[in-house]
Amino acid sequence: MHAVLEKLLELAKKEHIRIIWTQELSPTTPPVAAYNLRCIIMNSNWHNPNQFIFQLAHELAHLIYGDPLDLHLYNRTPAQKFKIESHINDYALQILLHLYSQTPYNKINIVSFMQKYAIPTHLENRVCFLINTL
Repeated sequence: MHAVLEKLLELAKKEHIRIIWTQELSPTTPPVAAYNLRCIIMNSNWHNPNQFIFQLAHELAHLIYGDPLDLHLYNRTPAQKFKIESHINDYALQILLHLYSQTPYNKINIVSFMQKYAIPTHLENRVCFLINTL
């Protein structure tokens, strides 16, 4: 098993978050976090398995750093949903950056980091910003 995936699973256990892996979903159904249940459902049938680590970090960030009231805002406007997801992506990236390297963040190769965890390219600016500010 991938070392970072193991560390994410350890983090989930430490935070009392249950992870359920299922093959019952379509290859395009994304994972989901249930805040009130402290549970994440991961789609092991996902069309791009390289994204599992970022997806899991993202869902963990929802449960560790998210606000239980986010769900109410999440269903209101696209702008509110975007704001919530942007904050959660930052937390997910911070989790991965911490697990990725023990060297100073400013020495991380951004392209390698993003490719290794299949981080969506639209987050490149956030990765650069976080590397330069952490």
